[in-house]
Amino acid sequence: MLEAIENGTLEAGERLNDEELTSWLGVSRTPVREAIARLESEGLVEMAANRYTRVASLSGPAHDQAAMLLAALHAWAIGHAGEATAEARKTGSAAASKLTAGIVAHDVDAYRGLQDAVAALIAGFDNPLYTATEAAVRGRVKFHAPAPDAKIDWYAAAATAGALTKV
Repeated sequence: MLEAIENGTLEAGERLNDEELTSWLGVSRTPVREAIARLESEGLVEMAANRYTRVASLSGPAHDQAAMLLAALHAWAIGHAGEATAEARKTGSAAASKLTAGIVAHDVDAYRGLQDAVAALIAGFDNPLYTATEAAVRGRVKFHAPAPDAKIDWYAAAATAGALTKV
């Protein structure tokens, strides 16, 4: 479900129906409800008892708040890249290299891809808590990035891409 929200298969504001989701995903109702609860805790789903369950609306402020935290998590990761596996450094660096032009052009998809490139580096730290925390915040940033009022710091994104290409 997270991937479907991030890639737009499930769109902002779209109602979520348990029965349709269980059929679509081929799982029982319990994992669907657990996923919805987790996505709600991560700010990607909105619920009102007996009224609706839907994909959250895009929000610039939600992006901006999450992006501030994600930038700190990513700065630490890049600063400590030497502690990650060589494969993670190589994967993150290669991905960032491919995204640099898009970042310079202020392409939101490139910005979202950059978040995943840094996540590839983070996967090489063998720190499940760090990885899970970063993934939750990254999901919120990527989801809300297309909001018209999101304040993407393109200069910082370019600096992150540049630093990641050199790890």
